[in-house]
Amino acid sequence: MRYFFAFAVLCAGCTAPNNVETTMTNLETTMTVEQAKEFVDLDNLERKGINVPRERIDIWSVTTISPDAAWALAEFEGSTLKIGLTTLSPEVAKAFAKWEGDLYLDDLPTLSDEAARALSRHKVGLSLAGLTTLSDEAAKALANCDGSLGLYGLTTLSDKAAKSLSRHKGWLALSGLTTLSPEAARELAQHKGSLSLDGLTALSDEAAKALAKCEGSVSLDGLTTLSEEQARALAQHKGGLSLDGLTTLSDGAAAALRANFAVELPLRFK
Repeated sequence: MRYFFAFAVLCAGCTAPNNVETTMTNLETTMTVEQAKEFVDLDNLERKGINVPRERIDIWSVTTISPDAAWALAEFEGSTLKIGLTTLSPEVAKAFAKWEGDLYLDDLPTLSDEAARALSRHKVGLSLAGLTTLSDEAAKALANCDGSLGLYGLTTLSDKAAKSLSRHKGWLALSGLTTLSPEAARELAQHKGSLSLDGLTALSDEAAKALAKCEGSVSLDGLTTLSEEQARALAQHKGGLSLDGLTTLSDGAAAALRANFAVELPLRFK
């Protein structure tokens, strides 16, 4: 869930009474350097009688920002920054990459290769849920991010991009993928962290065998059924495996999965 807040003190010509929060429409879509500096100066805001969360900034109404304002906002000392940018220049990406907290840029519809390379220096969690496509070069760059990487909006992934992302170290969310080629599955199986593929509703036998070799936990909660061959393959997985979306299984498939205590199944199959 997105939590929205914006403060009247940041709006031109506005004054802010104690404990008042304004709606998103009261904050301009472009943030100035002065506004950014005031946003991160929490002590000053509290002196003005404005109670603010010290760990999170949510400014989804801001769709554009200058590099200077981004550098100012990157001085925020909390743990989470959520901003509604719809475009991201390499210069702004470079500023946000220096910020040491979870970064949510979920309204970005596209990401240039150059901006991806700048963001790749980010060391904590990065969410880019709005992206529906990702170039092979951008995937190669983002694989260098050290923290969790949320690419929930991608519906397809090339084999080359899968190979690049397999080198990412951390939680990798590809929950929007609706199809996965056997080759892409083999590449992703090399990923060392947790892997979320909850958007898949079907899986080929080859892909099931490949994903069983993943070293980290795997979530496949979008699958509603598995053949006995697929179930036996996935049952060989050594880490956690979530299959909470299953609705139908043969007795043999259910028995194979139950034999692995690390497999999470719906109650009806336990």
